[in-house]
Amino acid sequence: MAEIKIEKKKPIWPWILLAIVILALLYFLFVGGNDDDGEIDDGPDDVEMITDDTVNDNSIDNDSIKDDEFMISDSANSNVSTYRTYIDNNDKMGIDHEYTNRALTKLIAATKAVADSLQVDVSADLSTARTNAESVTEDPYKVDHADKIRNSGEIIVNALKTIQTAKFPDLDNDWSQLQNSIMAIKPDTKTLEQKTAVKNFFANAEELLTNMKKR
Repeated sequence: MAEIKIEKKKPIWPWILLAIVILALLYFLFVGGNDDDGEIDDGPDDVEMITDDTVNDNSIDNDSIKDDEFMISDSANSNVSTYRTYIDNNDKMGIDHEYTNRALTKLIAATKAVADSLQVDVSADLSTARTNAESVTEDPYKVDHADKIRNSGEIIVNALKTIQTAKFPDLDNDWSQLQNSIMAIKPDTKTLEQKTAVKNFFANAEELLTNMKKR
């Protein structure tokens, strides 16, 4: 009787293990590669943030330049405000000419402060104007007070013209009104007989200085 040979089946687990290894390699090749790409994509975002910071810094610098341009000092601001407050709250012109003297003195101080702040030299002219302003109250009964006021006013107007031309060309109309107001004061007429003209001059000077202050 012939002997029947029975072959044993080969185990399949090595094939399963091989399939798992292949799948693992494929996973790391494709999925891992995508993670690297994601990290590379983050790079441009960082670059954009740096660019934005640079733009912001430039904007701040430009704003600072604009703000500083033609800006008068705190001292000049204070002198202009002092002059404006005085003529707004005091309008009584008497025979002692105290109001006119103080208004001229404060106007001269404001004009000089603005000129110094903007580095415009008008000191020599204003020195003469100050001397004339002080002489207004020396003798209340003199008849040449209007002449002194007119002379001081013309010097102040010329000083303001120097500042206006150098730094504020757009305020030419304001200066022209000031010029017309000082010319309206008649040197040969008593000051108390032309109060309106004198006060109008002070008001126009205030307007010009205030407009300079706002720039």
